Amino acid sequence: MPRLELVECSLRAGQQALLLSRLRSRHAIPVARALAGCGFAALDVFGGSTFEASLLFLGEDPFERLRAIREAAPKSTLVASLGGQALTGHRQVSDDVVDAFIRVAADAGIDRFRIHDPLNDVRNVRRAIEAARAVGRQVEAAIVYADSPHHDPDRVVALAEELTGLGADAICIHDPLGLLGIARIGDVVQRIVDATSLPLALSLSTQTGQAEFAVYAAAVAGASRLDVALAPLAGGASVPAAEAVIAALRGTELDTGLNLETVSGASTELEHCLVPYAAVVDVPALRTDSAALRGLLPPAAMGHALAELRERNQIDRLDDVETEARRVRAELGHPPMITPIIEIVATQAVYNVCDGDRYATVSQEVKDYCLGLYGAPPFPIDDAVRRLVNGREEPITLRPADLLEPALPALHRELTREGVKNPDDATLVNYALFPSATLAVVRGEVVAERLGDEPEPTAAPAAAPDDDDEAASADAEAVAQPPPADVRELTVEVDGQSYSVRVIGAGLGGGGGASAAAQAPVVREGTVVAPMQGQILKVRVKVGDSVELGSVVAILEAMKMQNDITATRAGTISTVYVTDGDVVRPRDPIVQID
Repeated sequence: MPRLELVECSLRAGQQALLLSRLRSRHAIPVARALAGCGFAALDVFGGSTFEASLLFLGEDPFERLRAIREAAPKSTLVASLGGQALTGHRQVSDDVVDAFIRVAADAGIDRFRIHDPLNDVRNVRRAIEAARAVGRQVEAAIVYADSPHHDPDRVVALAEELTGLGADAICIHDPLGLLGIARIGDVVQRIVDATSLPLALSLSTQTGQAEFAVYAAAVAGASRLDVALAPLAGGASVPAAEAVIAALRGTELDTGLNLETVSGASTELEHCLVPYAAVVDVPALRTDSAALRGLLPPAAMGHALAELRERNQIDRLDDVETEARRVRAELGHPPMITPIIEIVATQAVYNVCDGDRYATVSQEVKDYCLGLYGAPPFPIDDAVRRLVNGREEPITLRPADLLEPALPALHRELTREGVKNPDDATLVNYALFPSATLAVVRGEVVAERLGDEPEPTAAPAAAPDDDDEAASADAEAVAQPPPADVRELTVEVDGQSYSVRVIGAGLGGGGGASAAAQAPVVREGTVVAPMQGQILKVRVKVGDSVELGSVVAILEAMKMQNDITATRAGTISTVYVTDGDVVRPRDPIVQID
């Protein structure tokens, strides 16, 4: 029996699961250097939500970070984890963006692409697999394991055979909630190995406490690779600890051949690097939780729902939301619980519970999901729910990306208009996935969250004025004091973690600053208000427009979901209170209809 290969995941999956994807490059690079000498079969270093977090919260270009890791570990096999046609984003992108992204990632150092689709719709991984093969890289096609009314290994094996036919070099079983026990995983692994004759990798969450048992059963049944993480970023919602697996299998037919002392040295390096992150650790994700075994979402996966419940002062409804999430998932065809589907289900469950009327509020993501714009769900969507969500509009039957025109030329023009001269392919694909965050990084506008080892920012000391200057300054202050800035206390939800922030100045709920706050618009009959806190993505109407009941007047982004704000009556728009990009609170006026 061949030795079990270990894929080390601290720099991507581990920190994504337990550290809110916040690991800075200055800490990741020395850890990568230490890992390079450990003998792991591969290092998982790129993709998932760490890509967005690098841009949005760390002010780092993820491709530059990848190049630095490649330099630190020049001989290691580097792995990227991609969500099919959506790559590292939340929405599917055009084929030319997929091709460019994979080409840039390969040039930056990726040797193996692990590619999955959140719905296991094989149509959505085909282009990414072809693009990876075109640049001469390995392809590990992943199947997301999802519990359903009837455990059906035949479906999993059929998926593996179909992915093999697309040119995959290996198959991966990804169990994001830790649902696979010994009996099920042993049977599935053996059948996939027999059907495909390809290496089989395992990525198993330890959330429910079953993974360590399942790992051994799967390895005995013929699995070839296993995701592990150094102990400081292992366990809980992450994957098994590398040190534990190495020690447990030592002296058996599955002995990994790795030196435990060398790996422990890398683990110590990581431990030292994590000291400044004490305030960032995702505490619910650290512990074992049996919620998934009961058909519920574990707390680590309920971050978006928890943030919305806190904002509505209804945190006591969490048990109801967990139960409702199970019902919503069943109505949506039992999709796998993985990003972005898990956020879509949890958010809709919050709406259904808190509104008191199921599907009275529906996010744009749920509408698109029911129209087939994410792909085909594993099981049919409940007909009554589909009618509630989409009315008479019929779902598409083709591959969702077939509706998308080539995007790179238009993206190039947009970036040029934004003042970015001669953008390279890396900037183009960053912008395609996360436009606002990319522009902020390019312009140097991102202020990274302060870590525990970083000093508080201090103002530069002012030069001592002489008598004449001091008198002149006092006179100037007496003549004109600046008006007090508009200040709002907001709760911002980031990767499921809530932060209290103070926003000072214009650009809030209409951008009127202090004077606007003093003359806040009165909510009256015909005023359309924000249903929740969020950011206005697009105002769809202007003063003088005629609207019908139910017409979309604006699009609000909240908890990474897009929500239509609709007219509450027919009439004419007399006032528009917000502009694109404004942050609004619950019941802030959006437009007035007379």
